[in-house]
Amino acid sequence: AVIKYTTELADSINAVKATGCGADVSTQEELLKEVSDLLAEVKAQLVNLQEDVNKGLAMENNRERAIYYHDVVMSCMQALRTPVDQLEFLVDKDVWPMPSYGDMIFEV
Repeated sequence: AVIKYTTELADSINAVKATGCGADVSTQEELLKEVSDLLAEVKAQLVNLQEDVNKGLAMENNRERAIYYHDVVMSCMQALRTPVDQLEFLVDKDVWPMPSYGDMIFEV
């Protein structure tokens, strides 16, 4: 959904520029950069989470694994959630594939 949205933003920016009317597209460009940067952060945090989950799976002692998941994996999950939550507010609602917090609270 985020890649689709960034593509739509880029296409929109290029279409406005192609008119040659000199319209200011700086806001769209800033939004495109912000969304793209957050997407890169999501990817990096997802890689970290996958690595830490795999480390936990390799642990034989269930108690140590549980503590590891609590201390390390939950922390990675929160780090991943932060940019995803920011993207939820930036990406067009028509593109976002999941219900937002507002949808769950007010439209259930």
